[in-house]
Amino acid sequence: MSNYRPYLFPIVLFLLQILFTLIFGFYSGYEYFPVSNVTDFENPPRGLVEFYYSMFTDIHVMMFIGFGFLMTFLSHYSYSAIGFNFILCAFTVEWALIMRGFMFDWNVSEQKFLVDIQSLSTADFVSASILISMGAVLGQVSPLQLIIMSFMEVPLQVVNEWIGTHFLCASDAGESMFVHVFGAYFGLAVAFVLFHSKILDSTLEKSRYTSDLFSIIGTMFLFCFWPSFNAGTASGIERLYAITNTYVSICASVIGAFLMSTLVKKGKLDMIHIQNSTLAGGVAVGTVATSNIGLHGAMTIGTLAGMISVLGFHFLLPKLQRIRIHDTCGVNNLHGMPGLMAGITGIILVFSGNRSNFLDHLTDVCLSGGKQRTNNMQSAYQAAALGLTLCIAIVGGLITGAVLRLPIFVQNFENFEDESNWHLPEVGEAGEAGQPSDAGSLNKILDRRFSIIPVANMNKNMQRRFSVFPE
Repeated sequence: MSNYRPYLFPIVLFLLQILFTLIFGFYSGYEYFPVSNVTDFENPPRGLVEFYYSMFTDIHVMMFIGFGFLMTFLSHYSYSAIGFNFILCAFTVEWALIMRGFMFDWNVSEQKFLVDIQSLSTADFVSASILISMGAVLGQVSPLQLIIMSFMEVPLQVVNEWIGTHFLCASDAGESMFVHVFGAYFGLAVAFVLFHSKILDSTLEKSRYTSDLFSIIGTMFLFCFWPSFNAGTASGIERLYAITNTYVSICASVIGAFLMSTLVKKGKLDMIHIQNSTLAGGVAVGTVATSNIGLHGAMTIGTLAGMISVLGFHFLLPKLQRIRIHDTCGVNNLHGMPGLMAGITGIILVFSGNRSNFLDHLTDVCLSGGKQRTNNMQSAYQAAALGLTLCIAIVGGLITGAVLRLPIFVQNFENFEDESNWHLPEVGEAGEAGQPSDAGSLNKILDRRFSIIPVANMNKNMQRRFSVFPE
């Protein structure tokens, strides 16, 4: 009876791919606007490829390379981290194009949803939310469970954002609430339901020198391209605000992270802080990225975000396990708390008058007065959007976790171990083929190939840092 389980993953993918293909065939179309017809570059049309494509490519790199390599810090789980990130992101983009097409981009006259470059960018935003959730349960779920999680999470994320932007009319340019907060607390809710004690007992949940190096490559990609994420759908002076504010804020979070990491680690740095907390400024400034907050404001937000994120990793992360939440990548500290910080900053900024620019984006369908909404009312709806996001994310995550626990989706595998899901290369002590490697991951294979310094010639500190040599 259990022989069918290894084939559920490709079967589910095949059936869903057929479904998506049919939906695209019947209900999708292209939208293009020639640059020669543009009269107002301050507010370019969505179909203008030349305006939006460059930032779309930056966002795309963030999803597939940035997030992918960031998760390779586990020494025995590098294949799975980057491979599952690849398939999950590709699957989510397809599903998000469909869901956002029906919810946001439906063309009544043509009875189709039209796809343009901005549609691709916003689909990547949705995939970011799902990848954040993946980070919370990394190494704890099978690839089939990840696909089922994405299939259930995408509609909830899209509906939540649709309510938040169309009726509550909350402003969240950098998607800090609708993507980062949603993805983090959805993933933590799933992790809570899936928690079992053997996760805590695993000896494989650890990093190595080389796996940490691979991971910080992802950090560098995310750091460089984060301004495009926050400014991807903005135009005019708001795009300038978003790029500048994000760049200054994320640089400030690097300073804050290094500063606080040195303090809590008593004079030394912790690589997990540098891989993650240095990016917190990009999240924390997202909601107000397109606002005139001043460079001093962006720097303050980023510095505080970097410091708070480090404190979360150092003090809060171990305590979450006491309430049955195992946050593998620490998404609460990089996405959850900085995202909440961004939402709260947006609530406060509205009272500064026109500096927020939030009221400029109101429409007639907005609740409580439409375009005539006051600053006080806008602040209340910013808070309502943040609260609604938390509620839908947590409840949706709990339900999704319960579904993932159904016997049909449960598969036996070793947590944080590649070998359960991958055919691994065989490399012997001297590099000859045919001898099985005890690595179980890309990092061990690389470590064995490049371990050319005799361990006996190293001092104890070097042996501890380079604990990647064959026994």
